[in-house]
This record gives sequence, structure tokens and C-alpha cells, in this order.
Amino acid sequence: MTGLAQVRPGMVLAEDVRDVNGRLLLSRGKTIGAEHIRIFKMWGVSRVAVRGETKPAADPPGVDPRQLEALRRELEPRFRHADRGHPAVAEMLRAAALYRAARRLPPPEAPELPPEAPAGGGPARRRDFLEIFMEREIALPEISTIVFELNEVIANPLATADRMAQVIHKSPSLTAMLLKIVNSALYGLPAPVDRVSLAVTLIGTRELSALALGLSVISAFRRIPRRVIDMRRFLEHSLACGIASRLFAAQKNLRQTEQLFSAGLLHDLGRLVLYLFFPEEMLGALRTARREGLCLSDAERRELGCIHAWIGQVLLQRWRLPLLLEHAASFHHEPEASPDPLPAAIVHVADVLVNALGIGSSGEVLVPPLRPAAWEALGLPPESLASVAAQTAHHLEAMASLWGEALP
Repeated sequence: MTGLAQVRPGMVLAEDVRDVNGRLLLSRGKTIGAEHIRIFKMWGVSRVAVRGETKPAADPPGVDPRQLEALRRELEPRFRHADRGHPAVAEMLRAAALYRAARRLPPPEAPELPPEAPAGGGPARRRDFLEIFMEREIALPEISTIVFELNEVIANPLATADRMAQVIHKSPSLTAMLLKIVNSALYGLPAPVDRVSLAVTLIGTRELSALALGLSVISAFRRIPRRVIDMRRFLEHSLACGIASRLFAAQKNLRQTEQLFSAGLLHDLGRLVLYLFFPEEMLGALRTARREGLCLSDAERRELGCIHAWIGQVLLQRWRLPLLLEHAASFHHEPEASPDPLPAAIVHVADVLVNALGIGSSGEVLVPPLRPAAWEALGLPPESLASVAAQTAHHLEAMASLWGEALP
């Protein structure tokens, strides 16, 4: 099998190419054209069988190898908690250097934090914020009705596409975002879709409901102060993680690709809750992470007595979202502990990859460590990461207009 980055127009397929649903994209013996390569990328195909030998993938044109190596060395400190000797981590570092070199981007910089208020009254006692959160009613009225109604529609085998569209249309901003995604390069549909009911018919009830749920949840956190977190960068990171999760799911031939998109989109939901309801405490965790060179989740555990994934799980359970989505998002830092480890492993690897590329930020400055068991669960060659990284960046750039819809 040949990585898509190595495939060139004029090559001949040695095997049929099918999408995650088994639909034939191109038959064995056909000559590959530029349009075929574009379609393969849209549908998450990362490797195809071609006749004859192929040469190793070259660096993108216009990238000076010396500058690339210099940038790779500059990026290495961000990988201090990752095992750079692991083949997948080494490939992520290379992909990060290529991503930034091709766009002439410097290494990511940590945003400036507001000054720390003088401490008074002696050292503060650490509180268990998971316990506090579970006792507190987190009111999100803008999305709660839609979330519950969508879940009811999904559970009803007699529900129609029109019924689901009626629920989604209650939120004009959600409708606009959903149609933008459906009409983006992420799907590559042959004609524009202007009705939610048609999108449901083309993509599927469960798939589109997962997208709607994820987008409606994340759009509810628009009022987080910029001094705490840049929500545009947070959304960029979340969307990229959702896209990468979907691509990995497609590579594994999983049919729940959109639930994996939503799980990637919502993997840091607990962090949003902390930023919104406990901003000063989260700023303390951010300062600790910067001061001591910790990953943010480790600083959360030290300062708050819990990590954001645990809080996210409580909220996902309250909303009674599908178990696959809940487990994949809630266990992305420890996928081997999940009742369903593969989806959680997919979101974990997607999160590490997006952090490595430096696309947006949920507050994390360093690249989290890659769990070897999670990578092994995916069963993919390290070379596949370059293709997923390139496709993630491509789809994200095509969806850039979404940020204006999701945020004020």
C-alpha cells in the first residue's frame, strides 16, 4: 500500500478503492487522475495499492531542507514530554516542521497570561473541583433543549429527516454551521446542499445528529473572557482534532466517523467548563504549567484535584449523549481505561497530532505524551500521520469561515 502523499496522477490502481461505507471510489486497473486524489482525500483514504514501486515522499516544493531542520530543532522543546524515539512521535515532529515551514510559520508561542493577583491570607487549600462541579447546576439553556430533543429523535426508529431538521432549525446559528460543514471539502458532495433535511438524507441521521450535538455544545461557550482563553484558537484546535479523529476513523473503516468528529470536537469540553465557571483557578493551573514546564492536564490535577476530561464526562452524561461519543471524549488522556478503547485511542492520537502541529490551542503549550498502547490500537504505519496532518490542515482551512459563525 502506498501513502496518498506519494501517489501521483498517471499511476494505476492495483486494488479497488472504497470509502468507509464500502462505496466504490475507483476500480482496480484504472489510471489515477488529480481529481481522484482529491476525492480520496475528501473521503479519508490515506493509502492505496498501486502497480509498481513508488519513491519515498519528498518534502514540499519551496521548502529549504536546512530551514526545515532548523525549525525541527526549534520545535523539539515542545516535545519534552513526548518520546521522540517513538516512530509515531518522530513522524509528528517531522509533520509539524513541514506544516509550519510550508506556511512560513514560526514555532507556536504561549499567549501572555494576565498578571497574578497578590496572595493573601496564607496558602489556599486545594479544592476538589470535580466534586464542586457535580454539586453545582451548570445552566446552558441555549443548547439543553436541542440536545435532549435530538437524542429523542435518534432514539425513535420512526423519526424522519424532516423531524430532525425541525429540531435543528430552532437554532439558526447551528443550522448555518451545519450546512457550511456539509458543503465543505470535508464531504465533497457533488452539488450544494441548502436544506438540513436533505443533508440528513445524504449523510445519515446519526452522523448529522452527532455533528449538530457537537457544534451546539461548543457554540454555547462563546462568552468566556479573552483574558482567560482565546476562543477562536480553542475552536480551531477543537475543529482540527475533530477532523483528524474523523480521518483516523475512516482509515480504520469505522462507520461512526461523525461521532468521532464530535468526540474530537468535544474532547476538551471540561476545559471550557473550567474556563467559564472557574476562570481564576484555571489561570492558576495555566501559570503552574508555564512555570514548571508541565502539560496542562498535569497542572490541572495538581491545582484542581481533577483533570478536564473528568468534568467533561459528567456533563456528557447529563446530556445523555451516545456512549461512543462520551467514552471517546472522556478517556482521551487514558484511552486504555475506556470501556471502548479504540475510539478513545483515535481521539487521543488526534489530540497529540494537532498539538504537535500547533493548530490552535485549548491552553496547552507543550505536546502531550503519546500513549504507546493507543498508537498500537490504531494499527497504522507512522507514515500515515503525514497524510492525516495534511488533510486536516486542508479541511480546516476550507472550514475557516465557520469560526465567524460559531463565535461573536
